[in-house]
Amino acid sequence: MKPKKKYAERFVASTPKKSKELDDRQRKVLEIFSRYQFDRILDIGCGDGNYSVLLKKACNAKEVYGIEISEKGVKLARENGVKAFRINIDGSKLPFEDNYFDGVFAGEIIEHLYDTDNFVNEVYRTLKPGGIFVMTTPNLAWWVNRVCLLFGFQPYGMNVSSNFSIGHVYEPKNEFSSFDHIRFFTLKSLQEFLKLHNFQIINIIGVHIRLSGLPLLTSIVNVIDRLLSFRPSLSNCMLLVLKKK
Repeated sequence: MKPKKKYAERFVASTPKKSKELDDRQRKVLEIFSRYQFDRILDIGCGDGNYSVLLKKACNAKEVYGIEISEKGVKLARENGVKAFRINIDGSKLPFEDNYFDGVFAGEIIEHLYDTDNFVNEVYRTLKPGGIFVMTTPNLAWWVNRVCLLFGFQPYGMNVSSNFSIGHVYEPKNEFSSFDHIRFFTLKSLQEFLKLHNFQIINIIGVHIRLSGLPLLTSIVNVIDRLLSFRPSLSNCMLLVLKKK
Protein backbone atom coordinates (compact mmCIF):
# COMPACT_ATOMS: atom_id res chain seq x y z
CA MET A 1 0.00 0.00 0.00
CA LYS A 2 1.40 3.39 -0.95
CA PRO A 3 2.02 5.85 1.93
CA LYS A 4 -0.43 8.41 0.51
CA LYS A 5 -3.23 5.84 0.32
CA LYS A 6 -2.38 4.49 3.77
CA TYR A 7 -2.49 8.01 5.19
CA ALA A 8 -5.88 8.70 3.62
CA GLU A 9 -7.45 5.52 4.92
CA ARG A 10 -6.05 5.51 8.46
CA PHE A 11 -5.55 9.09 9.51
CA VAL A 12 -8.27 11.51 10.53
CA ALA A 13 -7.15 14.53 12.51
CA SER A 14 -9.13 14.72 15.75
CA THR A 15 -9.17 18.05 17.54
CA PRO A 16 -10.76 19.09 20.84
CA LYS A 17 -14.00 21.04 20.77
CA LYS A 18 -12.84 23.45 23.48
CA SER A 19 -10.16 26.07 22.84
CA LYS A 20 -8.55 25.49 26.25
CA GLU A 21 -7.64 21.96 25.17
CA LEU A 22 -5.75 23.04 22.03
CA ASP A 23 -1.99 22.83 21.58
CA ASP A 24 0.33 25.81 21.06
CA ARG A 25 -0.02 25.81 17.26
CA GLN A 26 -3.81 25.64 17.33
CA ARG A 27 -4.11 28.38 19.95
CA LYS A 28 -1.87 30.74 18.01
CA VAL A 29 -3.75 30.20 14.76
CA LEU A 30 -7.06 30.77 16.55
CA GLU A 31 -5.72 34.02 18.00
CA ILE A 32 -4.75 35.23 14.51
CA PHE A 33 -8.19 34.45 13.08
CA SER A 34 -9.83 36.29 15.99
CA ARG A 35 -8.20 39.53 14.75
CA TYR A 36 -10.24 39.44 11.54
CA GLN A 37 -13.87 39.57 10.47
CA PHE A 38 -14.27 37.03 7.66
CA ASP A 39 -17.45 36.04 5.83
CA ARG A 40 -16.19 32.83 4.25
CA ILE A 41 -13.18 30.71 5.29
CA LEU A 42 -11.54 27.47 4.18
CA ASP A 43 -9.78 24.90 6.38
CA ILE A 44 -7.51 22.69 4.25
CA GLY A 45 -7.01 19.37 6.02
CA CYS A 46 -10.05 19.95 8.22
CA GLY A 47 -10.09 16.46 9.77
CA ASP A 48 -13.21 16.00 11.89
CA GLY A 49 -14.15 19.68 11.58
CA ASN A 50 -13.98 20.50 15.30
CA TYR A 51 -11.17 22.99 14.78
CA SER A 52 -12.83 24.40 11.65
CA VAL A 53 -15.82 25.36 13.80
CA LEU A 54 -13.53 27.09 16.31
CA LEU A 55 -11.94 29.06 13.45
CA LYS A 56 -15.38 30.08 12.23
CA LYS A 57 -16.37 31.34 15.67
CA ALA A 58 -13.07 33.17 16.15
CA CYS A 59 -13.53 35.37 13.06
CA ASN A 60 -17.36 35.42 13.10
CA ALA A 61 -17.50 33.85 9.66
CA LYS A 62 -20.84 33.07 8.07
CA GLU A 63 -19.56 29.98 6.26
CA VAL A 64 -16.73 27.51 6.83
CA TYR A 65 -15.57 25.12 4.14
CA GLY A 66 -13.20 22.18 4.52
CA ILE A 67 -10.94 20.02 2.36
CA GLU A 68 -10.06 16.55 3.61
CA ILE A 69 -8.52 13.46 2.01
CA SER A 70 -10.16 11.02 4.43
CA GLU A 71 -13.72 9.88 3.71
CA LYS A 72 -14.33 9.47 7.43
CA GLY A 73 -13.02 12.97 8.07
CA VAL A 74 -15.39 14.48 5.49
CA LYS A 75 -18.36 12.70 7.08
CA LEU A 76 -17.46 13.92 10.58
CA ALA A 77 -16.78 17.47 9.36
CA ARG A 78 -20.14 17.67 7.61
CA GLU A 79 -21.85 16.51 10.80
CA ASN A 80 -20.14 19.46 12.49
CA GLY A 81 -21.63 21.90 9.99
CA VAL A 82 -18.53 22.26 7.80
CA LYS A 83 -19.09 22.30 4.03
CA ALA A 84 -16.48 19.62 3.47
CA PHE A 85 -15.16 18.11 0.23
CA ARG A 86 -13.11 14.96 -0.17
CA ILE A 87 -10.14 15.88 -2.36
CA ASN A 88 -6.51 14.87 -2.65
CA ILE A 89 -5.13 18.37 -3.12
CA ASP A 90 -1.75 17.17 -4.35
CA GLY A 91 -1.87 18.39 -7.96
CA SER A 92 -5.63 18.97 -7.92
CA LYS A 93 -7.61 22.13 -8.46
CA LEU A 94 -9.70 23.41 -5.57
CA PRO A 95 -13.44 23.26 -6.40
CA PHE A 96 -14.03 26.96 -5.81
CA GLU A 97 -14.27 30.11 -7.90
CA ASP A 98 -11.54 32.72 -8.05
CA ASN A 99 -11.48 35.23 -5.17
CA TYR A 100 -13.91 33.12 -3.11
CA PHE A 101 -12.49 33.14 0.43
CA ASP A 102 -11.58 35.85 2.91
CA GLY A 103 -9.30 33.53 4.87
CA VAL A 104 -7.64 30.15 4.34
CA PHE A 105 -5.89 27.92 6.87
CA ALA A 106 -3.62 24.99 6.05
CA GLY A 107 -2.13 23.34 9.13
CA GLU A 108 0.68 20.83 8.55
CA ILE A 109 -0.34 20.24 4.93
CA ILE A 110 2.34 21.48 2.55
CA GLU A 111 4.99 19.05 3.78
CA HIS A 112 2.81 16.14 2.59
CA LEU A 113 2.61 17.30 -1.05
CA TYR A 114 4.66 16.62 -4.16
CA ASP A 115 3.22 19.58 -6.08
CA THR A 116 3.64 22.40 -3.60
CA ASP A 117 3.55 25.01 -6.37
CA ASN A 118 0.07 24.00 -7.52
CA PHE A 119 -1.13 23.97 -3.92
CA VAL A 120 0.03 27.50 -3.16
CA ASN A 121 -1.21 28.78 -6.53
CA GLU A 122 -4.66 27.35 -5.83
CA VAL A 123 -4.80 28.99 -2.41
CA TYR A 124 -3.79 32.28 -4.01
CA ARG A 125 -6.39 31.91 -6.77
CA THR A 126 -9.30 31.23 -4.40
CA LEU A 127 -8.38 34.01 -1.97
CA LYS A 128 -9.92 37.43 -2.39
CA PRO A 129 -7.50 40.32 -3.00
CA GLY A 130 -6.22 41.25 0.45
CA GLY A 131 -7.29 37.85 1.78
CA ILE A 132 -5.32 36.13 4.53
CA PHE A 133 -3.58 32.75 4.29
CA VAL A 134 -2.38 31.20 7.55
CA MET A 135 -0.17 28.13 7.27
CA THR A 136 1.98 25.99 9.53
CA THR A 137 4.64 23.43 8.71
CA PRO A 138 7.44 21.63 10.59
CA ASN A 139 10.82 23.32 10.60
CA LEU A 140 13.63 21.20 9.16
CA ALA A 141 16.11 23.47 10.97
CA TRP A 142 14.46 22.95 14.39
CA TRP A 143 17.16 23.29 17.04
CA VAL A 144 16.66 19.65 18.06
CA ASN A 145 17.24 18.53 14.47
CA ARG A 146 20.44 20.57 14.31
CA VAL A 147 21.75 18.78 17.40
CA CYS A 148 20.65 15.40 16.05
CA LEU A 149 22.46 15.93 12.75
CA LEU A 150 25.58 17.05 14.58
CA PHE A 151 25.77 13.62 16.21
CA GLY A 152 24.69 11.67 13.12
CA PHE A 153 21.07 10.98 14.05
CA GLN A 154 18.06 11.27 11.73
CA PRO A 155 16.19 14.62 11.95
CA TYR A 156 12.63 14.40 13.29
CA GLY A 157 9.88 14.64 10.70
CA MET A 158 12.04 12.72 8.23
CA ASN A 159 11.88 8.94 7.92
CA VAL A 160 13.85 6.47 5.82
CA SER A 161 10.98 3.96 5.84
CA SER A 162 7.23 4.13 5.19
CA ASN A 163 6.62 1.58 7.95
CA PHE A 164 9.25 2.12 10.65
CA SER A 165 10.58 5.13 12.53
CA ILE A 166 14.30 4.49 12.91
CA GLY A 167 17.58 6.33 13.31
CA HIS A 168 16.39 9.02 15.72
CA VAL A 169 17.75 9.71 19.20
CA TYR A 170 14.40 8.66 20.62
CA GLU A 171 11.57 7.01 18.69
CA PRO A 172 8.13 8.45 19.56
CA LYS A 173 5.34 5.90 19.73
CA ASN A 174 2.99 7.77 17.37
CA GLU A 175 4.85 9.22 14.40
CA PHE A 176 2.58 7.87 11.66
CA SER A 177 1.84 11.21 10.02
CA SER A 178 5.53 12.04 9.55
CA PHE A 179 5.94 8.94 7.35
CA ASP A 180 4.09 10.91 4.70
CA HIS A 181 6.33 13.99 4.77
CA ILE A 182 7.63 14.68 1.28
CA ARG A 183 8.83 18.30 1.30
CA PHE A 184 11.02 19.86 3.98
CA PHE A 185 11.42 23.56 4.70
CA THR A 186 13.68 25.86 6.62
CA LEU A 187 12.36 29.32 7.38
CA LYS A 188 14.52 30.92 4.69
CA SER A 189 13.49 28.48 1.97
CA LEU A 190 9.80 28.78 2.89
CA GLN A 191 9.91 32.58 2.80
CA GLU A 192 11.57 32.57 -0.61
CA PHE A 193 9.09 30.01 -1.94
CA LEU A 194 6.05 32.00 -0.82
CA LYS A 195 7.39 35.27 -2.18
CA LEU A 196 7.89 33.62 -5.57
CA HIS A 197 4.16 32.87 -5.51
CA ASN A 198 3.31 36.54 -4.87
CA PHE A 199 2.30 36.25 -1.21
CA GLN A 200 3.12 39.11 1.12
CA ILE A 201 4.48 37.86 4.44
CA ILE A 202 2.67 39.65 7.29
CA ASN A 203 4.02 37.76 10.29
CA ILE A 204 6.17 34.77 11.22
CA ILE A 205 5.65 33.01 14.54
CA GLY A 206 7.50 30.13 16.16
CA VAL A 207 5.51 27.25 17.65
CA HIS A 208 6.74 24.87 20.32
CA ILE A 209 5.78 21.25 20.81
CA ARG A 210 5.23 19.39 24.06
CA LEU A 211 7.04 16.08 23.88
CA SER A 212 6.27 13.06 26.03
CA GLY A 213 8.23 9.90 26.69
CA LEU A 214 11.49 9.81 28.63
CA PRO A 215 10.65 12.02 31.65
CA LEU A 216 14.00 13.73 32.24
CA LEU A 217 15.00 14.14 28.59
CA THR A 218 11.64 15.39 27.34
CA SER A 219 11.14 17.77 30.26
CA ILE A 220 14.50 19.43 29.50
CA VAL A 221 13.75 19.59 25.78
CA ASN A 222 10.29 21.05 26.46
CA VAL A 223 11.72 23.89 28.54
CA ILE A 224 14.38 24.75 25.96
CA ASP A 225 11.91 24.43 23.10
CA ARG A 226 9.48 26.86 24.70
CA LEU A 227 12.26 29.42 25.14
CA LEU A 228 13.65 29.02 21.62
CA SER A 229 10.20 29.15 19.99
CA PHE A 230 10.55 32.94 20.10
CA ARG A 231 13.10 32.43 17.30
CA PRO A 232 10.99 30.99 14.44
CA SER A 233 14.10 29.84 12.59
CA LEU A 234 14.84 27.49 15.54
CA SER A 235 11.29 26.53 16.51
CA ASN A 236 9.72 23.12 16.02
CA CYS A 237 6.96 24.48 13.79
CA MET A 238 6.71 27.65 11.68
CA LEU A 239 3.49 29.66 11.52
CA LEU A 240 3.21 32.21 8.72
CA VAL A 241 0.52 34.83 8.15
CA LEU A 242 0.34 35.75 4.47
CA LYS A 243 -1.66 38.20 2.41
CA LYS A 244 -2.76 38.08 -1.21
CA LYS A 245 -1.47 41.22 -2.87
